[in-house]
Amino acid sequence: MLQERFSYSTQPHVAPVKTKPKYRDDNENEENNSHKNIMYDARVIRGNTYAARLAATTNQTKQQQEPAWKRVNPKQREINRKFIGKRGSTPPPVDGRSHMDMQTDEYLEVLSDRPIEVDMETQTQAFMDRPPSPLFVPAKIGIDVETQILTGDLFDFDLEVEPILEVLVGKTIHVAMLELLQQEELDAIRAQQEEYEAIRNIEIAEVQRLEAESRRRNEERNRRLEQELKRIEEKRFLEEKIAARGFSQQYLSSLRDNVFESLEAEGAFYDPVKREIEEIFMVDLINSVKDRINNYDTARLLADELLDNVKSYSKTFESQAITIRNQYIEEKRKEEARLLAEQIRLKAEEEAKKAEAIANGEIEEE
Repeated sequence: MLQERFSYSTQPHVAPVKTKPKYRDDNENEENNSHKNIMYDARVIRGNTYAARLAATTNQTKQQQEPAWKRVNPKQREINRKFIGKRGSTPPPVDGRSHMDMQTDEYLEVLSDRPIEVDMETQTQAFMDRPPSPLFVPAKIGIDVETQILTGDLFDFDLEVEPILEVLVGKTIHVAMLELLQQEELDAIRAQQEEYEAIRNIEIAEVQRLEAESRRRNEERNRRLEQELKRIEEKRFLEEKIAARGFSQQYLSSLRDNVFESLEAEGAFYDPVKREIEEIFMVDLINSVKDRINNYDTARLLADELLDNVKSYSKTFESQAITIRNQYIEEKRKEEARLLAEQIRLKAEEEAKKAEAIANGEIEEE
């Protein structure tokens, strides 16, 4: 709504152009008259700033070390190169003056016979620029027309400033309202944060209280469990002690009566003759019987092995004999076939010779 009322427009007009003077000013510095293209400005660094600075410094140093005739443009350098080592003739002196020999070499020589020197100076006429040409003013043609513009016809300040003031005031009020709303929102957020912090602190305190209560309950349960385990261990130890005491009393009561029986059963009391027969004679007898049985088993195993070897050898010999017989039969069959083929070939050759002879007339056909 406000944008539609406060829109501003102006009539199109030609933009002002800053024209450069046709001729330079005498007071203008030579540096200011040079070109203003940034591509040829030595102060502008292109590419890598670290390497370009060194390269520019090196190039400037090289340019300073080079002679003046090498620092000119290529065309001028070619013209100067033609006249290197050549010197034109000196023009004749003007009236009232005379020439004097001077050293122009790169290294001066000390002159032992120094002539009288006189300082002279002259001033050439300064270079005068051509005056600027007057502006071209075409001849006036057409009919002059004039008009009168009264105050308030083109611009009414009170009327034109009203939309601008409305925009400024409206924008200021809008920004103020936004700032007020932002401040209220920040206050609400701060109050909500404080409320949240209070609730969180209460919850943290409650959680800590519950954790402490749970910890106390766990400690009490562990303590009661340790007491019960200790009581059960003491009870088990007492029962084992009572059982061991009863078993020892029962065992020792019959020990006195059974001690001789146990010793006799274990061999503490024995007959020497019986012991000698059992431990010496019977052992030797059993060992000799075992040796004979082992020899019989060894002989039987050797006989079985010999029989197995004979069987395997007979089978191998039989298979070899069958193979040799088959080979002999096959060779005989091949030999018979070869003889038959040879007979057929000889018979065919005889018939061919006979047919050839008949064809040649050597033999009459029967």
